[in-house]
Formats: sequence, C-alpha cells, structure tokens
Amino acid sequence: MKILLINKYYYIKGGADSVFFNTIKLLENHSHQVVPFCTKHPNNLSSQYDDYFVNAPEIRNLNGVWKKIKSIPRFFMNKNAASQLDKLLKQERPDIAHIHNLFNGISLSILPVLKKYHIPIVITMHDTRFICPSSYFDLRGNWCKKCPKTLFLNCAFHRCYQDDYINSVMCAMEMFHKEYIFNYNAYISQYIFLSENFKKMHALRHSYFEDKGVVLYNFLPDFEQNRSYDKGNYLFYYGRITAEKGISTLVEVMKNLPHIQLKIAGIGPLLNILKQTAPKNVCFLGFISGKELYNQIEKASFIVVPSECAENNPLTIIESYTYGKPVIGSKIGGIPEIIDDGKTGFIFEAFDKKDLERIINVALSLSKEEYKKISINAKEFANKHFNSETHYQTLMNIYNKAISNYENI
Repeated sequence: MKILLINKYYYIKGGADSVFFNTIKLLENHSHQVVPFCTKHPNNLSSQYDDYFVNAPEIRNLNGVWKKIKSIPRFFMNKNAASQLDKLLKQERPDIAHIHNLFNGISLSILPVLKKYHIPIVITMHDTRFICPSSYFDLRGNWCKKCPKTLFLNCAFHRCYQDDYINSVMCAMEMFHKEYIFNYNAYISQYIFLSENFKKMHALRHSYFEDKGVVLYNFLPDFEQNRSYDKGNYLFYYGRITAEKGISTLVEVMKNLPHIQLKIAGIGPLLNILKQTAPKNVCFLGFISGKELYNQIEKASFIVVPSECAENNPLTIIESYTYGKPVIGSKIGGIPEIIDDGKTGFIFEAFDKKDLERIINVALSLSKEEYKKISINAKEFANKHFNSETHYQTLMNIYNKAISNYENI
C-alpha cells in the first residue's frame, strides 16, 4: 500500500511529531511505501520529497501586527499547500492519506485536492483544534462552552492562545471558518482518537466524531532494554517547560519536599523563571534525548506528568511504562485512562498542590517489593496496550475500511 502521511513538521518538535515518525517506520517495516508531505523548516530531516514541501512560516514567529494580518488568508487556506500537494499527487498516487497535524501551516486547503484525486482521508486527532481555537479548552482542561455562543470570540477576549491577542483573534477566525464555512467533515472518512476521553469530548460537540471515530492508542517501536525494576532515587519530569504542563505546580510542591530530588529535562518559555525560583532539590538538565534521556528515565523512581491541560495520550507515560517506570499523573484529559491508580502509578487532582505532595509521599513510601510489583504492572500494561504489532493491525483495519467505504460511495 502507498500511504501519504501529512504533518506540519518533518522533524521531532513534540509528541505528535514522534508519533508521525514512528508511524512512518512502522509502515515501512511492513513493506508499505510512505510519501511524506510537510512544511519547509530549517530543522527538517532530509527527504526525497523536499521539493514538494510547503512554505508556511510560523504565525507565532511573525513580528508585527501587519505581518500577521497579511498572513491570515494563508493561515486559513494555504494556497501554496494545495498547489504543492497537487504537484505531488500528479507524480505519486497514494491509496490513502493519513493526516496528523495540519493547522497553522498546511491548512484545510489540501482536503479538496485529495478529493480531486479520489484519495480517502483519515486524520489522527492529536489535539482539540477541531473544537477549540486554542486547543486547550478552558484553563482547567474542561470543555469550554463559551466560544460557540460568542462565535469563538471568547478566545480573543481572553487571549486563550499563547496569551497573545492577535494570535488568539486569528485562531478564533480560523475556528469560525472551519465550523461555519468550510465543511471539513465531508472530506474525512475516519477520525482516529488517541483516547476515549478525547473521543467523548469531540462527540459532545458533533455527533459525526462518534460516528466516524475510532480509538487507537499511541505506540512505541519495539526495542530491547534491560529492565531491573530497581527503585530509583529521584523524581523525573521531561517535556516542554510551559504553563499548561503543570511544571510550575510541581516545582512549587518540591519546596515542601526538600529531602526528595526532582530532575527536569526540557526547554520552554518558563525555564528561566523556574530556574530562578526553584528550590535546591530541583535540577534542570536542559534538552536531552536518545540514550541520555532513556538513562534518566531508567534511574528515576517515578516519572511525573503534572499536566493542567486536557492531555490526550501522552507519549511520556507510554515511554515510561516501556522502561517499567510507574507514573504520577494528574487527573485530567486522557491521563487517568492509561494510569491504573495504585497499580501502574498514582493519580492526583490536577492543580491541587497538597494532593500532589500527598501522592508523592505515598509513592515514595513503597517498599522494594511493592515498587517492583507496580513497575512490572506498568511494563505489562505497555506490552498489552502500546505494542507496535497490535497498533499496526488496527491501523491497517482503519485504512482498509476507509478505502472500502470510499470506493462504495
């Protein structure tokens, strides 16, 4: 099968990009031909399809109001993306298109082009951009019902996107466009949700998300590592250093736990502020990856995922489980769906510093035998739910169903 895989980036910037590249590797390992279609970026990996990639500068990186206003048409419907894809499809005729991230770059402009060439479309819903302009819901990760009543102007009034008024206005306008003007659902055969929680959130807004939706957890490529299940001697957070990740709450809690070390790996807008305010038992490692990152995971006692936004199916948890590392996670979004409280990790109330402190103390009080049991449970959970072969078989079923239904239209 020839599969067109579409994503904003052709390098790993976040979790969605990791899933994108993992999917490419998975499909190619099963002898499928993968054709990537992404935006141009200086950090991109090399690809034989580079010449077809899209010009789409980051809106957040544009300086000045006038430059952002001029970019609005491309923000909604990027004509360059449609033109480049048309050129690509004249050369390559894929059996199916699988979209990952397209907003603020590629845009919905590619959907009519795919229809022109009679290519069925499935899309993985990594975030909530189809139902929320900022993709974060409200500040506590709940489904915000204010925007539809105000034609999404609530996003602009409250500067929901990156606390920037112009960016928030543009996101509100984009949401209005896809909600009331451009009928994207008419082009999409299947929506792939990464958690039951996200599927339910979307179905509250539109029934077609339920009718066309299927849940498929993220996965990690198979690799062999020695697993000792030894209890490490520090807590570990890795990921973006941003407000919605709850990292400020975690650092604040560590002030009351001076006998416990927390290591933080990652970069982001809050990094310098946290470095100045964090207690001495918090260590910042900066950006690390590969073996260096995996070594830190293996030597940790618990991985902490303190998110304060509606997370979907965090790769952090999946990666941790594959190393037999239990997770302390907040009760928000899809996180409780993949943490079996007391068995593969522990859940605390999001935003609640006292509850997080309590759970950390409970987790670290486990005996060696209790810790080994919970670690084994985490590894077994990963083997059952996140293994690549199960993911591949389910993905193929989704592709074949989309192709079959499209041919019968």
